[in-house]
Amino acid sequence: MVERNISNKGKGEKRLIGVAWPYVNGELHIGHMAGYLLPADIYARYSRLKGNDVLMVSGSDCHGTPITVEADQKGVSPKEIADHYHKIDQDLLINTLNLSYDIYTRTDSSNHEQEVQKIFTTLLKKGYVYIDSQEQYYSPEEERFLPDRYVEGVCGHCRYKDARSDQCDNCGQLLDKDTLLNPLSKLSGEPVSLKETEHYFVNWEKLQPDIERYVSEKGPQWKKWVYKETKGWLKRGLSPRAVTRDMNWGVRIPTNDIPDDMRLENAENKRIYVWFDAVVGYLSASKLWSKEGGGDWKSYWYNKNAKHSYFMGKDNLVFHTIFWPGQLIGYDENLHLPDQPSINMFLNHDGKQFSKSRGESITIEDMVKNYGNDTLRFYLTQIMPENKDSSFRWNDFKEKVNGDLVGNFGNYIHRVLSIGRGSNIQAISNNQLSEPVVKVVERAYEKSENHLENYEFRNYLDSLLSITAFGNIYFNRHRVWEKKHNGDSQYFQHLKDLYYLILTSGQLMRPLMPESSDKLYSMLRVNRPELWPNNPQELENYESLIGTIDTSVKPTPLFKKLD
Repeated sequence: MVERNISNKGKGEKRLIGVAWPYVNGELHIGHMAGYLLPADIYARYSRLKGNDVLMVSGSDCHGTPITVEADQKGVSPKEIADHYHKIDQDLLINTLNLSYDIYTRTDSSNHEQEVQKIFTTLLKKGYVYIDSQEQYYSPEEERFLPDRYVEGVCGHCRYKDARSDQCDNCGQLLDKDTLLNPLSKLSGEPVSLKETEHYFVNWEKLQPDIERYVSEKGPQWKKWVYKETKGWLKRGLSPRAVTRDMNWGVRIPTNDIPDDMRLENAENKRIYVWFDAVVGYLSASKLWSKEGGGDWKSYWYNKNAKHSYFMGKDNLVFHTIFWPGQLIGYDENLHLPDQPSINMFLNHDGKQFSKSRGESITIEDMVKNYGNDTLRFYLTQIMPENKDSSFRWNDFKEKVNGDLVGNFGNYIHRVLSIGRGSNIQAISNNQLSEPVVKVVERAYEKSENHLENYEFRNYLDSLLSITAFGNIYFNRHRVWEKKHNGDSQYFQHLKDLYYLILTSGQLMRPLMPESSDKLYSMLRVNRPELWPNNPQELENYESLIGTIDTSVKPTPLFKKLD
């Protein structure tokens, strides 16, 4: 079930959650899931449970050369490629993964194009965009300029033979006209040359002082490595960056809105660069959500008390910590700037980078089909690459699921519900909760809230597991099965403590494993509280819920052990 703001609409803090826009040029793999999709969804669900007014936006990034390259290779239009993958991605993200987007749109919509054009022309008229020329690869045979992904050659650093013109996939070095040897057209295989072409450039030097003030204010709250890398970019100094390119797929240059002396020749064959275009989606999607009746977008964007969180992989760092804030500052200084770029490192496959062409890929759809949504969410959170690259390993997957999820968490719940089956719930609820149990739950909620507010999802999971780990120790130490067999009156006291741990962990798991949380409360036949408890007093509500548990229901395991 996709959880929305139910009765708390407009009452809590306004939280905009921007999720990186996946390129529509291939199947999404579990690296995307661990990098930005899952952490964004956990944070959104948690924020809604806390009573905040959440707007979670994203969509398909339909522009860029990977799409046009595939279109040329298949002899179809870029739009056909975009339509194909957008439908697949939307079905996967919304219907299979049940991610709680408030809107999932696409960057080739008219709504998005108008917003990009508006920001572009405003920056141009304010003097942040200027015209200059640069050398770009040109194919004499095809009689056109070729974008980066259309040119391959030999890397001047490692001599890799299939290096792209902008970056070598083998050694990771950035390449330019001096470090790419023997450049060839990827489509024709023929040599290409360099030729002058005019483009618009963003004058980042002019915006750098404002960006530095922004980073100085917000950066200390970011992950240390994100802050350090962002400051490194600023220390080296920001250089002008081309904001247009020679191609026919992308956001069109709004020539009619540009002064005559600032118009480019042949502008009809140029498009706005995807690095500038895609991030505008966070604003254009918010406006579209508002237009479609979702609510007032301005309450998120012109609200100094709002909170803006963005989720992406490390390859998108500079675009979200420098370029996007810079675009907003230059466009409208009253717009709310990003508060937290929650950026993850990369998830690898047994130490190797995910790559469909090299056979290093594990699709999300296959994982969900074979192991279940919540099992995947659990493991990916355990290995989430929050501060360094991590790896998916099949043996580790089996070990963590069977040990921590099934053996600790699931086993605790199943053994308590099994031994409590048929017990007198009134006799159970008449007892007092023991103080150690209450303290364990209070600490788990306090720590979880702190970790989630600080985007520490692995630590949040540890806090969740601490409840059932304590419960298993409690169960064994008090030998609850013996007390039941002997008719010991303490049996009901212990069972109340154990049920309390189940009810509270069932709510605590809700942002991470929503399907299993629903299943657990349904199995107990208990009406779960709508919101997350804000203080120890509100946790007392879970004690009163114990008296509503139906102990006649035969429990079924929440999770399956992996063979």
